[in-house]
Amino acid sequence: MGSRNSQDRSGEEAGARRGLWPPPQGAGLAAAGLGLIFLAHLAYGALRVEASLIAVAASALLLLVCVAVPAIRRDLLRIKGLALPAGLFALVLIAGLISLTPFGPAGVHPVWAFVGEAPGAATIDRSATLLEVIKLAGLGCIFLVGAATGASDQRAKTAINLAIALSAIFGLWAFFSFATGLQFQTQRGRLEGTLMSPNTAGTFFAMMVIVTLGPLLRDLRGVRAGQALQKATGYWAALIILVGCLLATASRGAALGAAVGIIGLVVILLFAGRVGWSRVTLIMLTSIIAALASLYFLGERLLDRFAFFEESAIGRAEMFAMHWRAFLAAPIGGYGLGTFDTIHRILMDSSTFSSMWTVRATHNVVIQWLEEAGLLGALPMFGTIAAIMIITLWRGLRRTRMTFVLFALVAANLAVLVHGMTDFALQTPSFALMWSYLLGLQFAMSQGSRA
Repeated sequence: MGSRNSQDRSGEEAGARRGLWPPPQGAGLAAAGLGLIFLAHLAYGALRVEASLIAVAASALLLLVCVAVPAIRRDLLRIKGLALPAGLFALVLIAGLISLTPFGPAGVHPVWAFVGEAPGAATIDRSATLLEVIKLAGLGCIFLVGAATGASDQRAKTAINLAIALSAIFGLWAFFSFATGLQFQTQRGRLEGTLMSPNTAGTFFAMMVIVTLGPLLRDLRGVRAGQALQKATGYWAALIILVGCLLATASRGAALGAAVGIIGLVVILLFAGRVGWSRVTLIMLTSIIAALASLYFLGERLLDRFAFFEESAIGRAEMFAMHWRAFLAAPIGGYGLGTFDTIHRILMDSSTFSSMWTVRATHNVVIQWLEEAGLLGALPMFGTIAAIMIITLWRGLRRTRMTFVLFALVAANLAVLVHGMTDFALQTPSFALMWSYLLGLQFAMSQGSRA
């Protein structure tokens, strides 16, 4: 185990002494992919149709560049295990395209006869479904861009460091705008940056807190407790910024997701033999102290919102039940990708209108996918994500390099999925792009630089 850890350390710390110039290997590709994602964040999450389509087109162009460069193309072609998630994802796209025709499992939806249009389609909104299929294709493209980046350990390391740096800068700007009131906020007293929702911003910061812990814990190995703050000062600074922004969003689900992700990271590191119980004890103690200090200075609004948790939970449960009944009415093919808004307006009545007329997502990614895509489209989508995560973790446990960073990425998925059960960050195009990119990055990283 000692030799394995020494190999891990030598591999992960290789290049740590590099300066900012010349740029590290893969800086161009990492900057292109992450630059696109953060521009989409700044474009209000690319929530407007025009912005989301531009992001999709840019993702496709980036993938074409990756294919056109021989070295990157070779790296992409040698990535193993892509057949399963790619096949499942293709089934999702096929299900979406079939719903645009009259040949869905339940045939033409009755709404088309009601409006007098023939031949109609299985989806209740062709334009919304077509747009969603195009967005999904864009997510597939950015996933492969992330995979191309992660196929080289050095490129992956560059991308992770750049992602952390950009997230910290984005957080500083969002916090400054929040504190000064320069940026319009949809909810008073809660940080959201340009993501148009404090809860979406919370998911973003929760994910990046866990990602930042990976290289930070790697650099703290073998360091005495008294010297911990003197090591990895850049990662410490980024972590403080990201935790502060997470608390300022006052997002209960994001805080819970971050906690689950951190616990998941510790469990994975323990299982993989990367840390011992004494180290875990130190990490957990430091995390608890930091969390309590952060709550004292920044978490008053978050604690206040936990006091009203029961009231919020009742409202969410009512909405979940409403849309679950809609899924049960069309369980196989659903109503069409991207049709939530139309479905929701149909389901509302006089008793629910006042409390739910502003809702634009189910606040539960599982129910929304089941309702829109039915079992025919939702199960392959869930299988795609599960296959990526399981293959990544399985291969990562056999790696000896980049493991702290890789396991942090895997654990960050837990924060996204946990919060996805009660909120709609994954319906925000820029966040969906970022998670897809990180999924591709970790999938390729788990194989390593050599086939």
